Amino acid sequence: MRALRLGCVPYLNARPLLHGLHAELEAPSLLADHFAEGRYDAALIPIYESLRLPGARIVDGFGICSLGPVYSVIVAHRQPLAEVEEIVLDPASRTSVNLLRVFLAKRLLLAPSLVENSADPVAARLLIGDAAMEFHRRADASWNICDLGREWTEWTGLPFVFAAWTLSENAPPETAGILRTAAQAGLAARPEIAALEPDPAAALDYLTQSIRYIIGEPEKLAIRKFRSLLIECGLLPDIASEPVFV
Repeated sequence: MRALRLGCVPYLNARPLLHGLHAELEAPSLLADHFAEGRYDAALIPIYESLRLPGARIVDGFGICSLGPVYSVIVAHRQPLAEVEEIVLDPASRTSVNLLRVFLAKRLLLAPSLVENSADPVAARLLIGDAAMEFHRRADASWNICDLGREWTEWTGLPFVFAAWTLSENAPPETAGILRTAAQAGLAARPEIAALEPDPAAALDYLTQSIRYIIGEPEKLAIRKFRSLLIECGLLPDIASEPVFV
C-alpha cells in the first residue's frame, strides 16, 4: 500500500492518536481546508468540519473527546460572562468557536461581540490547545476560566467530541484500521508521550484525565446533539447530513 497522506493538529492531545505514524501538522482550520481540497487521505479535523462535509466518513472508535472539564478549550475572562461585551476568538479551531457560539446563544442567552482582535490586553478570549494549557499555568487570580468541556457536559449530560479522523473519498481501504491500531498503541504509550513534555506529570494527567479518546454511543449522540444545535443557530444548513462512521 502506498504511504498514507495524513494531516493532524499540532497539539499534545493528538499525539496518542498519531502514535507511530507520520503526518503533516497544521492548525485545525487550515488542516480542514486542505483536507477538503484533497491533500490528505485522512485528517484529524475538528468535528464541526466533519459535519460540514457531505457524507463525511469518520473513523469509528477513537477521537479527541471530553466528559466534563477539558482544560484546553476555555474562555478566559475578568468580568462575569454576563457583563462581557466582546470575546476575542482563536480562529484556529472552528469547532471551539462554534461550540462557544452555541453555548452563548442557547445556554446563556448572551450575545457578546465575537472578534478576531482587540486593543484591550485583558479582553475576554477563547483559547484552545497548548495555548490554553499555558494560560492555565501563567494566569493570575484576576482571571476566571470558563471550561467549555465542563459547560457542555453540565448542560447536556453528554461528552463532547472535539475532533476525529475523517477519511477522504480516495483513502485506501486499510486506512481506518491503520488509524485504529495506531490509536490503541498510542493510548498505551501515554506515559512515554507525557515524559517528553516539560511537565510530565501535568501532561500525563491531561492525557489520561482531561482528554478521553473513545468514540462510543454516548459520543455519537453528542455529535448529533451538537449538529442539531448548530442547525438551530444557523451555523450549519438544514440539509447538513449526519456523518457516517466506518
